[in-house]
Amino acid sequence: MATSAVETTETAAGDVAKLPAAGATAEQRREQAREAILVSTWVALVRDGYEKITTRRIAEIAGVNIATLHYYFGTKEALLTEATRFAMKDAEQRVKAAMQEAPSAPDALRRVFDTIWDLVKERPGILRFDLVVRGFRDDTARREVLAIYATYKELMRHLVERHLCEGGQLASGLTAATVAHYLVAAIDGVLLQHVLTGDDDTARDALNLICSHALGLLNVVAAE
Repeated sequence: MATSAVETTETAAGDVAKLPAAGATAEQRREQAREAILVSTWVALVRDGYEKITTRRIAEIAGVNIATLHYYFGTKEALLTEATRFAMKDAEQRVKAAMQEAPSAPDALRRVFDTIWDLVKERPGILRFDLVVRGFRDDTARREVLAIYATYKELMRHLVERHLCEGGQLASGLTAATVAHYLVAAIDGVLLQHVLTGDDDTARDALNLICSHALGLLNVVAAE
């Protein structure tokens, strides 16, 4: 549930913070410290939410003083923005890797859903939905979240087009763009409900159903 998810992310933060610095250049140590702060901010955002988070809380998790946060990021708002970008970029890269490692488009789709489930348990989705809410009153946040959705739709469109290039077909009347939009919207709905309920079983069942339906839209038989 939510607690174990936060613990998983906290472990990741600790792993980043403990990366060996022996032999690293000053620039590498700086980047390592910056990344450790971003991951720690991610942890704090998942646990406390955007509205309640404090620099003191972030500093405690990162194991640094507040002055260090300001040294690397300037303001609290800049740090939170960068942390959200960092978490979203991490999720994007993991989804891309899942696609690229698969031998076929249908297998890539299955791997993407497995990766999404891993991400659901780590709860970076809560950061995106905080960003969505902020987007109603902040044009910069709105542009950020629209760019995130556009990226995921593009990834899904490429996956469907790969399927077509491999000789696959789509259900009648569908296009790669239509399927991509459907997948992002459907997955997003599951992520939002999980953020609110923390119900792992229901979220997993819903993702499995969407994956099965998507394979059907690609005219992929269950046994493939």
